[in-house]
Amino acid sequence: MKFAAWRSKPKQGLSLSEKQPIPYGASAPSITTMPTSFLYSNCADGQRAMMDELQAAREAGYGVDMRHAFWEEEPASVPALQRPRLRALQHQVQPADSVVSLRLCSLGWSVPEVLATIRRFRLLGVALYCVQLSRDDLANATPPEAVEVLRAVAALEGATRSVRVRESLAAAKAMGRQVGRPPKHTPEQRHAILNALAAGYSVSETARRFSTSRQTVLRIRAAEPDAQPHAASAAMAAAEEAATEAATG
Repeated sequence: MKFAAWRSKPKQGLSLSEKQPIPYGASAPSITTMPTSFLYSNCADGQRAMMDELQAAREAGYGVDMRHAFWEEEPASVPALQRPRLRALQHQVQPADSVVSLRLCSLGWSVPEVLATIRRFRLLGVALYCVQLSRDDLANATPPEAVEVLRAVAALEGATRSVRVRESLAAAKAMGRQVGRPPKHTPEQRHAILNALAAGYSVSETARRFSTSRQTVLRIRAAEPDAQPHAASAAMAAAEEAATEAATG
């Protein structure tokens, strides 16, 4: 009786029980994971609204699973990067993942705030998309045109604020109003400090008498026009006083 020669087929892979143990000191083989897409919204008031946003994202070409959806309704007084759910999202994403948002306001309530959110995800190595703004990755190392426009708008807003502040200060000064912080001492106290200096008290002695600092006394003296003619002698006296204190200390 003839027997057919049996040939074992080459194994296509090892089962879990057949895998060889990793030698001591050797590193375990890396496991490659697929990038994940997340959806974030600060405009959804519940799961139903978030389902609608998921559908809108899919229609725009972004496939996101409901398990990877983050939503909340934080007021504008809370900075975007401090929102609880957005903070949780930052801890969950991995490099090469992507985050999709339908509306720009979900990334921040001001242009600088939106730019800060974009910068944060760029540092995390995560792609960031806003359906309302463009189809470009806003967190790309090479900023897309949409981000350049946002930066230009932020610079314009900053320059406008600076001009308005300067104009307001100039108008207040022209009307004789006090600008800046209110003075620490009343006019009577400032007059008493100047009288003490005129009477021959040193800057340090005057500061101790009025429970203030030497710098405050010097500022009060420098701001008094009548005290300017005595500035040279006062400076010499202050230098002599400092030298005496250093010698006795």
